[in-house]
Amino acid sequence: MPPLPALGKALLRLVFPQTCAHCQEDLPGSRTDPLCEACAKLLAPAEPPFCSRCGDRVGASRTHCRPCSKRLFACGLIRPAFYYGGAAASLVHAFKYRGRGDAARFCGRRMAEGLGRSPELRGFDRVVPVPLHPSRLRERGYNQALLLAEEVASASGKPVSDLLVRRVATKPQWNLARGQRSANLAGAFMARDGLPAGAKVLLIDDVCTTSATLEECAKALKAAGAASVHALVFARQSLKGER
Repeated sequence: MPPLPALGKALLRLVFPQTCAHCQEDLPGSRTDPLCEACAKLLAPAEPPFCSRCGDRVGASRTHCRPCSKRLFACGLIRPAFYYGGAAASLVHAFKYRGRGDAARFCGRRMAEGLGRSPELRGFDRVVPVPLHPSRLRERGYNQALLLAEEVASASGKPVSDLLVRRVATKPQWNLARGQRSANLAGAFMARDGLPAGAKVLLIDDVCTTSATLEECAKALKAAGAASVHALVFARQSLKGER
């Protein structure tokens, strides 16, 4: 006989069926993933050719996208598990706007699998999630980046260090141009005490578009003593015309 908590969950799903985060069809009571079997097959891992620094798609003849070829960055490498769109976009909407924490944990597990495809990210000694402002955290009920980070940390055997604070309630980034995004986030993050000097950080977030958020977080971590900061994100979204 299954343990009572597991039995309770099974009965709950029987009465209130969970739906696929992408196609919205009811999921079988035995399925614990947030996608149905067919939609799960739509998730295609991000693969080259992509920018060797930020992971954005580029032509096969190029090593860097235009923005990454122009300057140095505090956030060294960024690697996405998937590209934004389709089932990947539906998963992000599920955990950001529909309270589906199970979708975030599923995505975190898929990100952990993606680490095996990115040996250049190895060598980190702690996993740090991008923080939410307290007002957004109260509204959502959880920080999705922390849920992602916990799954990555569990798979890698490294600790989660929730060391960043978002001290400014910035405007949403999705409707801002690249230059506006950087200005919107300037000085928005600071590192708490407790980061060892020389720490090698793997920064975790859900979606990367211009990398402005990751860059500001990396600046705060390096100012606090981090030796290196690289990032792993669930999905990479491109801005048209900036590849």
